[in-house]
Amino acid sequence: MKTISIFILLIYWSIMIFAPVMSKDVKMSRAKINNIKTIEQKPRS
Repeated sequence: MKTISIFILLIYWSIMIFAPVMSKDVKMSRAKINNIKTIEQKPRS
């Protein structure tokens, strides 16, 4: 039981540490997608 709780705590803290890093990566990828869409739309109009 003790090893299971330690394992769960390790998973929990890894999520808490890496969640802000992953959200920044998602925001950056969304920004890149939005830039590509705006560049594609400019020549059409």
